[in-house]
Amino acid sequence: MKFRSLFPSIIVLIFISISVFSSNIQVEKGILDLSIVDIEKSRSIKLQGDCEFYWNKLLEPKDFQTQNQNLEPAFVKIPKSWTTYTVKNTKLTNEGYATYRIIIKKLPDTKRTIYGLKVSSVFSNYKLWVNGELLNETGKVGTLKNNSIPQFKYQDIAFILDPEKGPTDKIEIIFQISNFSHQRAGLQKPIFFGTFENLKADSRWMDILNLIIIGIILIIGINHLNMYFFRRNDISNLYFSIVCIVMILRNISTEDRIITYIFPNINWELLVKLDNFSGFGTIPLFALFFYSLFKDDFPKIIKDILIGFGIFVTLLVFATPANFYGRFRTFFELYILIGGLYVTFGVLLVAALRKRETALFTFIGMFILYATAINDVLSSMGIIQTAYFAPYGLVTFMVIQSITITHKSAKAINQNEHLSDQLKEEKENLEKNIYERTKELQSQHEVLILHQQKEKQQNWINTGIAQINDILADNKNDFTKLSDKVLSNLVKYIGAQFGVLYVLNQFDTKEPYLELISDFGCTKDVRENKLKVYTNTGMLGAAFTENRVMIITDIPENYIKIKSGLGEAKPKSLIIVPLSIEDNVFGMIEIAGFKAFTEIETDFVKRIALNIASQLNNTRMNERNLQLIEKYKEQELIMSEKEEEMRQNFEELRLMREEYEKLTGTEMN
Repeated sequence: MKFRSLFPSIIVLIFISISVFSSNIQVEKGILDLSIVDIEKSRSIKLQGDCEFYWNKLLEPKDFQTQNQNLEPAFVKIPKSWTTYTVKNTKLTNEGYATYRIIIKKLPDTKRTIYGLKVSSVFSNYKLWVNGELLNETGKVGTLKNNSIPQFKYQDIAFILDPEKGPTDKIEIIFQISNFSHQRAGLQKPIFFGTFENLKADSRWMDILNLIIIGIILIIGINHLNMYFFRRNDISNLYFSIVCIVMILRNISTEDRIITYIFPNINWELLVKLDNFSGFGTIPLFALFFYSLFKDDFPKIIKDILIGFGIFVTLLVFATPANFYGRFRTFFELYILIGGLYVTFGVLLVAALRKRETALFTFIGMFILYATAINDVLSSMGIIQTAYFAPYGLVTFMVIQSITITHKSAKAINQNEHLSDQLKEEKENLEKNIYERTKELQSQHEVLILHQQKEKQQNWINTGIAQINDILADNKNDFTKLSDKVLSNLVKYIGAQFGVLYVLNQFDTKEPYLELISDFGCTKDVRENKLKVYTNTGMLGAAFTENRVMIITDIPENYIKIKSGLGEAKPKSLIIVPLSIEDNVFGMIEIAGFKAFTEIETDFVKRIALNIASQLNNTRMNERNLQLIEKYKEQELIMSEKEEEMRQNFEELRLMREEYEKLTGTEMN
């Protein structure tokens, strides 16, 4: 759709631009007869044909009035460079000066009318008189190079014919021209005559066309440049965007030279260099562009030759004056002709015949562009007299290129959509599998974490049990020391701040009580208050009687206070654990802290309480046994002493008896 809508429009624009300046009326012997032409209704009339020409003479209107009989003009074809003229059997050179004169005959005007001349590039300066009045001077006309200043200026020049002020049936046009700066000279470009209103309308139309062309080229160039920035591996987009820039430069530096509207004081030499560079510099750029697209069909050595020669020409254009490199212009134009023919038919046509993707449309676009470029070359050489059409050809080429790019993009998008659907389906299946696998892994992970937590907790319990067991083993012969160390380590291990250990006093059978054996973090007041706790009172008595672990988080206000260097405070939680063997409770442990005891800490205290109870009971029994043994030994010693005393008493009695018997002489029974 894009091609169908834009391509015909471009063709119409080209034909409109051709028809704007079309005219078959000829100047004959210096006279243009328009007596049968309605100038106001006609389009711009091209001044072409045989014009009066005076070589090496700078004549003014007064010279034709006073010396008319002595002047012998040569009649030459315009528009054409005077380097193609032969005057008095002498081939003219590009350097020199001359006067052109044209007489326009027409019907007399009935009213005041504004006419005009459309003057394009004159090589390389001029003065213009119309009916004896100096209307314009572009540059400076001189007889020597030192006093001749070149300048280009594309302009519509107005003049007025008023029947009330004089005859209006004849118009005398005189150009003084000098050239010492360019290889082409004189009226090489067409000059148009008509009413000033028609000329301005044509100029506005051409300006609109040029701006449209520049806009299209600029947009396409920017688009390709953006494509290159987003996709650096496709260098063809960069080359094509550079071609667009160069062709925009050509459009604004040739024909009406739009660049002079932006930079009115631009250097003449620079303007000519930009004009020539934009023409000669396109072949190497196109070679780079097409080589990046069709490497298999474009021999690298030929590509390098085209680029190398193009660089040489470009350097020559910018490094030397226009009057020097202009001598080789025909050779350069031959390079454009041969290079363009090879690229178009030797590369693109071959690629199209080999059915390379987009090659056919690229060939068609390049063919149109090259045909318009040849037209420009032939026109600049003066062989034909037509307007510059290369910009239109370039627009056509770029539109076709845009179509091929769009086609490639659409094809890629369709493939991507198909792949996207496949990927979407695979993605859904993959996501489903991933979800199931993730769920399975998550479950395994949770089990693993739970196991790790349990293992960590178990390790913590085992470590604590091992530490307490070491203390129990190392201090089994000292009940008091064992009690102190066990209690302090137990309190510290679970992060508490307070602890007491009680043992049942069994000697008071009337009212048994729990006796404070060891404490940790107790103040003197607390220690004195807890020295003796009866088994039938308070939470401690209840836990003892029921032989159960009690965890209290709502501790009574006056139950206990924990003091530190910063003051005293009520604990947050309290744990009471019985020390029992085979359901016989013989002691209690009471621990308090500023944090709530966790389940694992409570479980640890319950488990270690069995070991503590067993070892404390054994140690206590051992100590009691030792005490009994010591007591037995003491009693045995006393008995032995008493027995010795009795033996001695008996011995004394025996002696006394014997003495008695001796004294009495009788034997006692």
